[in-house]
Amino acid sequence: MSYIKTNLNTGEKLKYHSRISIKPIIINSSFIIIVSFIAGYVITDWFLGLFLALIAIVILIPFALLAYFESEFGVSGKRVISKKGIISRNASEMNLGSIESVNVDQGIIERIINVGSLKISGRGTTIVEFKSIDDPIAVRKMIQNKK
Repeated sequence: MSYIKTNLNTGEKLKYHSRISIKPIIINSSFIIIVSFIAGYVITDWFLGLFLALIAIVILIPFALLAYFESEFGVSGKRVISKKGIISRNASEMNLGSIESVNVDQGIIERIINVGSLKISGRGTTIVEFKSIDDPIAVRKMIQNKK
């Protein structure tokens, strides 16, 4: 069970729940695996290339799983919630009425694969960040329409 779903207040319903997007993880991992194979192939032969690619896979899988499961983001009818960490936990919350701005951060590749980050600013210096989520524009619109 997720942290956000278990910590909703009574009567509070979750409108949006997500983890980081798996698209950048797959793209970065594929690139590293291909480069490992090519490097091994260029050095000696296809067997070394295959061996290096398998080592890259074995090393990348735990890091990809940690990256995916350590972050969690949610929007309820009352607040936005961001949780980071598996063993230690850093949870940030902000009431929808306290939100002053919602900024989208996307690079060129992120725009192509429809991934990005949201920085939700509130009164004072409070910022809740949704990093590397799918369809950040739709999530921004949802948050702005809930205010």
